Amino acid sequence: MSSIITPFLAFLLLYKYLAIFVVVCSAAIILPIPSNSVLLAAGAFASQGYFSFSLSLAAAIGANVLGDSFDFFLARRYGHRAISMLGIKTLPTYFKHLEHYVHNNPGLAIFFTRFVGTVEPLTSLLCGFSGVSYPTFLTYDILGNLASDGGILYTGYFFGANWQEVSGIFSLAGWIAFGTIVLIALAIAAWYRNHDRVNVETPTG
Repeated sequence: MSSIITPFLAFLLLYKYLAIFVVVCSAAIILPIPSNSVLLAAGAFASQGYFSFSLSLAAAIGANVLGDSFDFFLARRYGHRAISMLGIKTLPTYFKHLEHYVHNNPGLAIFFTRFVGTVEPLTSLLCGFSGVSYPTFLTYDILGNLASDGGILYTGYFFGANWQEVSGIFSLAGWIAFGTIVLIALAIAAWYRNHDRVNVETPTG
């Protein structure tokens, strides 16, 4: 695991805000990249003075807005054409309901899906497809990314600044979880032993 994490952190420290921008923007476009991990690490580094919190936040918001806007305009320009090329004459009922909801409630859909990584690009695509106005999309996209990116960065900052205090809690929680798993495993083993004994002692037929 360290062979993966060490180069990742070195890359982040070397390129800083460019690394944040590239990774977050790529994830917003729908590429499977762990952008939240990058923001957590950037927040932790900011607590130690290696990053600027405000510049990290600006890079993250700018990257997310750019990626979300790319998805939005891609769906607006090519969405209906792509469906026609696939030979789909009638959209599924659930998709129509979803499209109708997003079109009528764009603010809620856009803002709250900024907190759910995999759903965010799909919502951006759906907003473009359903004809949501771009100023509306942009407004709620910025607000949602400000809240979500800021929250993730601050979480990393908090843990980076208070790691000594927090690590003890995590250690205790880890031992509690381990003990709970052991007790559950022993209980399951005892249940199976008793169950098999009952089956052996009970004559069949």
